Amino acid sequence: MKRLILWGALLAMLASVTVLPWLVLDSAPAIEPPAQFRRTDLAWVKSLFQKHDPRRLTPDVIQTIQLDETDLNRLLYYAVELRPVNGIAAELTPGLATLTATLAVPPLCPSGCNPFGRYLNLTAEVAEVPGGIRINSLQLGSLPLPGVLADGVARLAHRWLRRDETYASLADAFYQVHFEENQATLDYHWQPELLTRMERKSADLLIAPEDQARMLAYAAHLDSLLKPHPHGSTLPLAQVIAPLFAQARARGGNAAEENRAALTALAAYLSGISLPKLLEGDSHSIRRAPRVLLSLNGRRDFAEHFVISSALAVNAGSRLANAIGLIKEEEDASMGSGFSFTDLAADRAGVKLGERAIGGSAARVQQQLAAARSNADLLPDFSDLPEFMPQAEFDRRFGPVGSARYLKVIERIDARLAAHPLAH
Repeated sequence: MKRLILWGALLAMLASVTVLPWLVLDSAPAIEPPAQFRRTDLAWVKSLFQKHDPRRLTPDVIQTIQLDETDLNRLLYYAVELRPVNGIAAELTPGLATLTATLAVPPLCPSGCNPFGRYLNLTAEVAEVPGGIRINSLQLGSLPLPGVLADGVARLAHRWLRRDETYASLADAFYQVHFEENQATLDYHWQPELLTRMERKSADLLIAPEDQARMLAYAAHLDSLLKPHPHGSTLPLAQVIAPLFAQARARGGNAAEENRAALTALAAYLSGISLPKLLEGDSHSIRRAPRVLLSLNGRRDFAEHFVISSALAVNAGSRLANAIGLIKEEEDASMGSGFSFTDLAADRAGVKLGERAIGGSAARVQQQLAAARSNADLLPDFSDLPEFMPQAEFDRRFGPVGSARYLKVIERIDARLAAHPLAH
């Protein structure tokens, strides 16, 4: 009898292993990714973050974020752009949010085949309850799971995650969520130190320990390169980038990973972020103003555009990096220093550098940057391009973005970038 029970259990396990993939995986995605990542979407996300920037909020006062269904999905699309999720969307009804997400499943053979299906589609119904939310139902592909089971697992996971101080503080900051027809409202109260703790926790979760070690090594080397120079002085970018990438060559290892770490460390410095404070420290802030300024073609903004765009490209993809660069120029045209094709050219140069720095030319790029001796080794001459144009002038001469006149200038920029040594 005991042997019969064991054989039955074994057969049940084999059946579940065989049948479950057919039930859970699908051949088509339930949610398609956005066909095109629009600049207007990114501008909206940026304005939302600026409006609710916790550094500007009064501590311990309940704040409210209100999003309609369209805006919530725009925010979810932004998350898809940043993370490897095929698609995600929400549908809002009174008291209930239905979340549907699609994850691409890795192929089971070198040719890309997967007999069970290429996508994992998940659908969850989340209901508002006093003081929180409850999972009413969860479906994985064609396999429905009881809501009680899904909610119980979620609550167990929540209690386990609360052992982490940052997660517990973030969970306690959320006061109440409310779903209405096509609208969601979130009430929360904020503690100023929570932002820094979230930044550190995000770095721990998203950056592998070996990558953190690489970034810290380059940050330390960068600090040693700048220490001999007076506080507030300005150095050409080539004087820093060459020894930084000479170190990358000397370290050996995977050229793409070394390039990513070096460009990220340099971009963090220019952005006023201290990697040691972010990855190792326990201070209340990770910010640190650059004590030595860096310039490209005699301008600090060119160095920032070039390096930060390259770091965005190696970490988040060139499409997002290009969109961020263009958004900045459109903002400058309407309320800042004006639209500058020179800045946009530096952005595009940084993006192309980032693409090559982690691609098949990673070792070649590393060698070229280590040998850089002047601005011309990093960036073509774009001084003849129009810049500092207010919105009205930009619209009159080139607008709107995407017009034939605008694209003609972009073609000139890309032609010069294609002819530059860093492109070969």
